[in-house]
Amino acid sequence: MLESLLEYFHASPIALLGLLAILLLCGVGLPLPEDVVLMAAGFLAGVKDHSWISASVVMYFGVVAGDSLAFFLGRRIGTPLLTFRWTLRLLPLKKQELIQRLFARYGSFVFFVARFLPGLRAGIFCIAGAMRASYLRFVLMDSAAAVISVPLWVWFGHFLWTKFGDNIGHLANSISVAHSYSVLVTLSLLAILVLAVWLLWRRFERSG
Repeated sequence: MLESLLEYFHASPIALLGLLAILLLCGVGLPLPEDVVLMAAGFLAGVKDHSWISASVVMYFGVVAGDSLAFFLGRRIGTPLLTFRWTLRLLPLKKQELIQRLFARYGSFVFFVARFLPGLRAGIFCIAGAMRASYLRFVLMDSAAAVISVPLWVWFGHFLWTKFGDNIGHLANSISVAHSYSVLVTLSLLAILVLAVWLLWRRFERSG
């Protein structure tokens, strides 16, 4: 699927705008890894002889807008959305209960961490909307996390383009491999971050 995506947008005049639309759909649960789309944006920026920074700006707004769509979808439809059959397949009740416990324990910090959780972020943002969480807090934390993740993946896609050029098949394979490793690295970093926050919280409780 990735190779077809690259081949289509490679010759398309809409290029980044097409990927921007895909990011909006990813925000509401499209089962396509977001970081793969961002890396493809970096590749296309290279093809069009554009800066990876300008591509990052476009993708950044797409990411935040897609996350906001998930948030307001939850707020608009509310909790009934979470009981739909298709929703329960993507987000079973046990995961929904876990997300609610995370909100109760860590508050708005969950929004920051969720940006790095593929497969869960859309559900987390939707539940946040249904629980009437503050949109201002949500968008601030989400935007801060996106400043880290979006430029990184777009730059990496641009780097792969400079290395492999028009060999789309090789590029697609490299992106797929990179995505697999990125999941492991992201989970490891999140585990370290959660542990650090937990230790600081315990120390704060004891000192208080």
